[in-house]
Amino acid sequence: MKKIIRKLISQYNNHRFSKKVRVGKRALFGRTSDIQLQDGSRKNDVFIGDDVMMLGRVISQNGGKITLSDKVNIRGETIIGAVNCISIGAGTIISNNVTIMDNNNHPISLSARKKMVAEGWGGGGWLWKHSESKPIKIGENVWIGQFARINKGVVIGDNSIVGANTVVTKDIPANNIVVGNPGKIVREVKR
Repeated sequence: MKKIIRKLISQYNNHRFSKKVRVGKRALFGRTSDIQLQDGSRKNDVFIGDDVMMLGRVISQNGGKITLSDKVNIRGETIIGAVNCISIGAGTIISNNVTIMDNNNHPISLSARKKMVAEGWGGGGWLWKHSESKPIKIGENVWIGQFARINKGVVIGDNSIVGANTVVTKDIPANNIVVGNPGKIVREVKR
């Protein structure tokens, strides 16, 4: 019975999200899946490839581009937010509670922050377009552990592993394991 309910939820969400963004074949969504297009983002700004399992949340603001290639697996409570560009390569697995943001979420200048607070919680100063942003590129067959954070401007090479609780602030070459805060390469991935 649970299997049937999960399948119905996924079919409903697939239909619902296909109206909102571009969704490939056999994409799987759950109860916790969410896709938000904010501040002028449109359907073509988010692409979800074939055979993707997406249980997390995707947010595009101000035309931020998000691409989830084929067979990407994103677990629950993960947040992917773009005002610039985030691309995730085929076969990548992203664990629970991961944060991938291509921006600072808010401006860092004192005057801009004061204006933001003065406008109130719903004011336009809180939008990501007022913060610094840089694209994120995550390669193919990458594994990102629980509670990791991937910061703006980072490139993670194919086959790399990001350990649980790691904060990635710099590029990771292909075939490496990175852990810690800030993330440091500890060794190469064994073939």
